[in-house]
Amino acid sequence: MGTDDIFKKRKGKRKIRKESHLERKPYRYLIVCEGGKTEPNYFEGIKRKIELKYKDYINVITRRLEIEIVGTGRNTEDLVKYAIKERSLSEIPYGHTWVIFDKDSFSEKQFNNAIREAIDNDINVGWSNESIELWFLLHFEFLNTGISRQQYIKKLSNYFTKFDINKGKYEKNMDNIFEVLMAKGDVQSAIKWSEKLIELHKCENRLTESAMNPGTTVYKLVSELMEYF
Repeated sequence: MGTDDIFKKRKGKRKIRKESHLERKPYRYLIVCEGGKTEPNYFEGIKRKIELKYKDYINVITRRLEIEIVGTGRNTEDLVKYAIKERSLSEIPYGHTWVIFDKDSFSEKQFNNAIREAIDNDINVGWSNESIELWFLLHFEFLNTGISRQQYIKKLSNYFTKFDINKGKYEKNMDNIFEVLMAKGDVQSAIKWSEKLIELHKCENRLTESAMNPGTTVYKLVSELMEYF
């Protein structure tokens, strides 16, 4: 056997071992958020917690994507297209791709179409109707009446006052929102109540996501990532 053949054989073995090692790592995640800070900050908190345990053995990527609504022509469907593009550019395939967005700034048609497009392209959706603050609020109470983002914020601020968090004020761009919710709220209740809301809507024959108000599927991604805690 020549020197070149030996080198190729050894290189092939190293490649097999490397690929096998990669397969043993937890999945790679691409999380594309509509919001520029609130949602990314939340998932960055999850990422920090996971990295404390796995360090170099997991790579959860939170893409900060801010979509300007007024005057740009962009909408939730553009977010899905962006996620598709980002996923295709990765040399190492992502195990899971997610898009995270709210209903409150978009029409029913835009909202529903974005969800359908994501599903058709094998992208998971963490939608909130009306907003991500519903998911946050469910850490403290069950709510089955549709209210606005500002009303969610007011309710959250009441709990922040009760638990002496951030001088009694919920703010959209809090860096430590994940840690706050984990310490002062109940994530298991939030998951349970999110599931309950979806089931209640189905029982009432509200089958389109835009009709499921209040409702959120952010719990699906959170539940999945919590398996790595």
